[in-house]
Amino acid sequence: PAKQETKQTATAKGPLTLEYTYKKPEGMASNQMAAWIEDGNGKLVRTLFATKFTATGGYKKRTQSLPVWVKKSGLAQLDSKKVDAFTQATPAAGKLTYTWDGKDDSGKEVPDGTYKLVLEGTLYDTSDALFTGTFQKGGQDQTLDMKKTLTKEPEKEANKDMITGVKAVYKAK
Repeated sequence: PAKQETKQTATAKGPLTLEYTYKKPEGMASNQMAAWIEDGNGKLVRTLFATKFTATGGYKKRTQSLPVWVKKSGLAQLDSKKVDAFTQATPAAGKLTYTWDGKDDSGKEVPDGTYKLVLEGTLYDTSDALFTGTFQKGGQDQTLDMKKTLTKEPEKEANKDMITGVKAVYKAK
């Protein structure tokens, strides 16, 4: 049989590209990540990816894992086929790239307007970081200003370099 490779990029092509570097911290840790698109009202439009442990029930065992995405996505009510569509194993360390095709979770094109890209990382134990940037779908080419906020203070030393170099670019059609 063919050797299965770790998926490092999302399969959808589209106008929005998220790129960052992931470095696995030393020691025991369950590093969890999710990225999604929200509309101007803060409603989740599309989950780009979520790590498999959390998305397939790990959030029940480890409630501190991706708490913002778990709540926003309504994960507890999603059927397994929908969850399978965006879950991935925790990626190998290195540069990761994901794209958004301008569609919602049901595959329908979303209208032009203001949207927010969110990347959440449960970095180690209970620390959690959010990277967010706003863009105009249907607008001109844009480089998002990705701001990092911590949902738990202080950030643990082991976390500081887990997710770095977060960049996002929207390309108008």
